[in-house]
Amino acid sequence: MNIGILGGGISGLTLQRFLNHPSEVLDKASVPGGLCRTFWKDGFGFDIGGHILFSKHKHVTDLVNSLLGENINTCKRLNMILFKGRYVKYPFENDLGALDKQDCYECLIDYLNADFPNPTNFAEWAYATFGRSIADKYLIPYNRKIWKLEPSEMGMEWVGRVPKPPKEDVVKSALGISTEGYTHQLYFRYPLHGGFESVVKAMIKPGTKQTYSYGVKSIRKAGSQWIVSNGERTQSFDHLVMAFPVLDAIGCFADVPTEVTAAVQNLRYNALRLVFLAVNNESLMDKSAVYIPDPTVHPHRVCYMGFFSPNMVKPGTSSLVAEVTVRPGDEVDRMDNESYLDLIVGDLDRAGIIRKQDVIVRDTRRVEYAYPVYDRDYGKNTKIIRDYFDSLGIDQLGRFAEFDYINSDECIHRAMRLAETLNGRA
Repeated sequence: MNIGILGGGISGLTLQRFLNHPSEVLDKASVPGGLCRTFWKDGFGFDIGGHILFSKHKHVTDLVNSLLGENINTCKRLNMILFKGRYVKYPFENDLGALDKQDCYECLIDYLNADFPNPTNFAEWAYATFGRSIADKYLIPYNRKIWKLEPSEMGMEWVGRVPKPPKEDVVKSALGISTEGYTHQLYFRYPLHGGFESVVKAMIKPGTKQTYSYGVKSIRKAGSQWIVSNGERTQSFDHLVMAFPVLDAIGCFADVPTEVTAAVQNLRYNALRLVFLAVNNESLMDKSAVYIPDPTVHPHRVCYMGFFSPNMVKPGTSSLVAEVTVRPGDEVDRMDNESYLDLIVGDLDRAGIIRKQDVIVRDTRRVEYAYPVYDRDYGKNTKIIRDYFDSLGIDQLGRFAEFDYINSDECIHRAMRLAETLNGRA
């Protein structure tokens, strides 16, 4: 069975690695990686966002270990939340003792007394799970910022990603007794050399076929074959796996039912405008990431690349990646690159994360498809789309093919699982 894998990100390449069938990866980019790309400027490496290696799946951890070998740097997570000018350990509810006494009291008493009805949206879930003060002080403003949507208008399909600590840990943290929370992420790994893109490169199985700069324009069925074309060149396959964004893929098919077209058009997502900054000192080496709920500061998170691996920076310097979600076409999204860089550098200077006079390298990238948004119609729309592709016999794989907010480790897990399924077919 000759399989066409449409998309050369971590999902498509992992699938190909484990397939026993002949296959070819087609991708519109000139290089592999998708969202798992690493960019370099003046000797500094920057990822698209804060990629790290951790997993609840032992087989994924074992795979990454075998692929990278000695090219692994093991780190202890040191994520912080910048709240009212002070750093609070992440997750927020595991470091209530770092707050001033009034905020600490309000968070603890509301957490212990939380008595809300069964939630129907994300905001209600936050109140029911953490109490009103933790939700109002951190969880709701942070998520409003990242999703560009009122939490009361968000569904709950994704809340399994939000850390949910034992009650004992929250009480201990309020009393100043150290707790960690979310322990499966306490230690993470990262490539020692080459940035996160090293994982992608190591995933490519020797002897497999990938074709880049191949933007799929049309997909049609001819007898038992799927015919895929980029407008100039045609490929045929026995089976297709769609591992590129469903929002782009749907336009490649003719005669799509109106209901399906409407469901895709109604999917809500955020783009990402990244800022890469390096400074002439080592001030950005003491944390793994900083979460910023303050709505007056545009980035929702900054990741310190030198913490992940010292080889991402030069000696005596340090760097960060600042992540800013945007609604495609909004005011911030329309800014030219230099004005945008000035804006973000000013924000981070005002927040006390950097000093603008220390910046020695700055750059920016934009990613169109970054965050699937779980609005109230998410479940209905994604079911219609899944049912349609199931009816065609096409598999969906990956964050924006499945339209599911999953990390790279889950992408690897699902790709391995799909390979096992496909390998069982003649």
